[in-house]
Amino acid sequence: MIGWIIGIVLVIFFSIFLYMLFLAFQTNVHTHSLLIDEWTKDSQFHIFFISDIHRRKLSEKLIQNLIGKVDIVIIGGDLTERGVPLKRTNENIKNLAKLGSTCYVFGNNDREVGEQNLRSILDAHDVHILENSSVKFEKNNYSVRIVGINDGFAGNVKIYEAYKDVEESDVIIFATHAPVYFNNAKKISKPHLLLAGHLHGGQIRFGPFGIYEKGSYREKENSAELISNGYGTTAVPLRLGAKSECHLVTISGRH
Repeated sequence: MIGWIIGIVLVIFFSIFLYMLFLAFQTNVHTHSLLIDEWTKDSQFHIFFISDIHRRKLSEKLIQNLIGKVDIVIIGGDLTERGVPLKRTNENIKNLAKLGSTCYVFGNNDREVGEQNLRSILDAHDVHILENSSVKFEKNNYSVRIVGINDGFAGNVKIYEAYKDVEESDVIIFATHAPVYFNNAKKISKPHLLLAGHLHGGQIRFGPFGIYEKGSYREKENSAELISNGYGTTAVPLRLGAKSECHLVTISGRH
């Protein structure tokens, strides 16, 4: 009798383990729409945001499904980590660059593979590395400015420096690895879209309980804040209650 009970318990635990493993390697693309006052209805800008790839290899199906639908790719840090082959990181960047102009901010694990190694890969694919800096993109008669800061764990964060080229008329997208910098960014200016990852949604949650808050997309007055659960995992390749995700955000005019 005891043997049967132990067997049933082991089957349950193994089934849960497989389910958590399955969740960790899903590819979920969430779509979001943001209406802003500054643009007319005929204006649209499509942003693909992905963070915390870590050890994962990007799905080829994901890339194929997004080709032609993206204007800008923003990588929100933790593109890689210690032990990840540079070849895999190169392939991931190569595929993301197929979608459109690509921007990147450092995450707390990225420099573990060698900062210069990573920079060489990013430069080879014309990726804009945003370290307390910004870059402007134009489409038809309207434009957006991506403002990105360094990682606060391994680099110096200088938000004022990141904003130095921002003009009053700019539609601003603020990118950071950790969402803790959202409030600082909003004190300097009024970003229309704030993007971050890092928290993994807690990665393993039990109902409403987790180490960190679950990822979310929150619309506010003429703006939105997106905190992603991330695409990959850290420590263990398992998830529960916080599915892996990446995001396609469309900014459109309200009037």
